Amino acid sequence: MFTSVLANEMSAYVELRKHAVSENVSELDRKNLLLLDRFMTLNNYSEKILSEDFISSWILTLTGKSKTRSEKISTVRGFVKYLHSIGMHSFMPDRIKVKSDYIPYIYNDEELAAIFKCADNLKELCKGKHNPYLELIIPMILRILYGCGTRLGETMELKRKDVDFKRGTLYLRVTKFSKERVIPMHESLIVILERYCLALGIMNDPEAFLFPGKESGTHYSTRNIDSWFAKILEACNIDQHKKQLGERGACLHCFRHVFVLKSMDQLEKSGHPVDMNDLLLPTYLGHECMIDTDKYMRFSGVQSSETLDSFERFTNGLIPEVEVNYEEE
Repeated sequence: MFTSVLANEMSAYVELRKHAVSENVSELDRKNLLLLDRFMTLNNYSEKILSEDFISSWILTLTGKSKTRSEKISTVRGFVKYLHSIGMHSFMPDRIKVKSDYIPYIYNDEELAAIFKCADNLKELCKGKHNPYLELIIPMILRILYGCGTRLGETMELKRKDVDFKRGTLYLRVTKFSKERVIPMHESLIVILERYCLALGIMNDPEAFLFPGKESGTHYSTRNIDSWFAKILEACNIDQHKKQLGERGACLHCFRHVFVLKSMDQLEKSGHPVDMNDLLLPTYLGHECMIDTDKYMRFSGVQSSETLDSFERFTNGLIPEVEVNYEEE
């Protein structure tokens, strides 16, 4: 695996991470460290510590978007912390600022209504062999994504035991960055989800996946969900490909952005101050801070003119007017 002078330390660190984070995260750490390992081998680096000059030269070789480079540097920062813990004091590289011009596609109310109508009548799109519960699975998944703002991957990992009907909560166990969390659901979603579990016959089976796959003990794949959603968007005449620079076409992940947008709007309308939003939404979404949540508030004014109007009313009187007096020469 690793071939550099720090091969043993890298292997030990990756093994340690396997027990601390999800499989996807530990695998990403391994791949990022391989880049550093190969750079050390190619440059015949023989020191048992990482110097500032060497790490700086490695960082200059990184390509891709700022987010991708930041993830690689973050992995090395974690490895350096590990080296420090075993008495090998290496240079700690600084984090880099992540820049993003990404703008999500925001479904309007008419599009949302069309999507759910099409999903509820999925048999019209079904051709050939498919999961016998597909006509129940797709509508339920979309309602959870819309009503809870969850990521698709963590939604597919849900099991019957993760649903608490008495408290009205979902327990998200398998999440990005291993941030397990319990989130509340609207009572209307609880009712639908209860009927769904009864229809699938999994109400009394705690280990059953909410969205079972064809094989026993598996869940429906995210790839298949994406494929079916693409058919739904096409049936609703929602273009998935037409987009401006930096924009993301219509997709399932955009439900998460819609959730944030509508949640912020509801919180403001119910009288919650902005500092309450800072606390509630990042925690609900599994973000570390409001900066991460802020990325979900980037949208086109054309798609969300009403929200922009609300924001202008909210900031009215907040920003002082600057008076400029021009003297006649």
